[in-house]
Amino acid sequence: MNRQSKKMEIKSKAMTYANKLFPNILWVIDSKYDNNYYNKSVFSKPNEAFKKVRLEIVFENFTHPQKAFLFELLDESFNFFMKKDWYRFNALTRRIYDTDLTKIKIPEELKPYTTEPFLKATENIIEKERNIIAEMYQQLHRELIEETFVNIEPKQDIEEQESPKDFNELLNDIKNSNYTYLELYQFVKEKTAMDKNALEYFKNDIEFYLFTARDLHESYFSTEDVDNALKKLEDNGYSKEDLIKQGYLRKNKILEKIDGNVDAKETYYIDKERLLFPYEFYSIYELQRITNSELKKIEESQNPSLLKNKIKTNLSVPQLALLFKLLKDLKPNIFDLKSEAELHRFISDSFETKKSSDISTNKLRNLFNSPEPKSAEFWEKHLRTLLAEIKKIK
Repeated sequence: MNRQSKKMEIKSKAMTYANKLFPNILWVIDSKYDNNYYNKSVFSKPNEAFKKVRLEIVFENFTHPQKAFLFELLDESFNFFMKKDWYRFNALTRRIYDTDLTKIKIPEELKPYTTEPFLKATENIIEKERNIIAEMYQQLHRELIEETFVNIEPKQDIEEQESPKDFNELLNDIKNSNYTYLELYQFVKEKTAMDKNALEYFKNDIEFYLFTARDLHESYFSTEDVDNALKKLEDNGYSKEDLIKQGYLRKNKILEKIDGNVDAKETYYIDKERLLFPYEFYSIYELQRITNSELKKIEESQNPSLLKNKIKTNLSVPQLALLFKLLKDLKPNIFDLKSEAELHRFISDSFETKKSSDISTNKLRNLFNSPEPKSAEFWEKHLRTLLAEIKKIK
């Protein structure tokens, strides 16, 4: 099994934290010649970024040596951040100073921005922002590394015992590693002994972990990140209806009181997880699916009336998924669905193939997004047969 080492995990975390703590933009000038202003880009407020990173580090529950290694990596990024030329923190001043960019002739309208007073004022603003970040980083360093008593050594040897990981740590390990389905199943079995009450508690614990971890992970993305991700999809040809169909957007109505009249205004809820980090919690969702599946087996064995007779099909899961995707995409719509996930659950609950009696909704979701070419060839052949049959009926 190719499980990610703790060292590599911390390196990956350090890179993520550094991008949040030490931004590339420290000032946006109100000018069309500042690309970040033109693109409506903003830089995150330092105090918000530092609060989120601090919470994430505490949530990870790193040991002191692990935190020390993490901050060694962050120190490297911090030193690079502090040595960076001030003008590189703004797109317009970089255009003026950078030798690679100054080869391009500066427009006449840009000349006022090249005066000494303006550039000095801009430098002061950027350096002030950089110093604020430096102070906050030193404070974060002190709080999480230079802790009270950390340098005090025992007078005699103390046998160190590895403390057991708490539940959040275990799930973080699963989230960040490549566990097989069998290993996930064995994890559920080890923790619950497949006892119904234990499975119920286990299910609730997973749901609570997902609720907090997703919310925390989502906080790392700014409004600009969301806008850029949506724009990228739109640039690739996605219409508003496509974004709704694919689950990136969901129509929502809010009530507004205007001039004494209550009016329903239509807005859109953005699924940030689907848009920005669709596979971050994939292993946890599989763990959740296994838990729900085992609970369902117990409930059905205790109450035979709950058993559902699934339709057995000779189709493969990819062929079945493509069939329903084609039906769902017909215009006008033939299904009245609140979300695509509702259709995935219906397929999972209603069908079984020769190889799969329990079809994963996650697998269906992936196949809806990326149908297999062989399945397309299969249905291309059979659709011709269906068309021939329809002509006979006519």
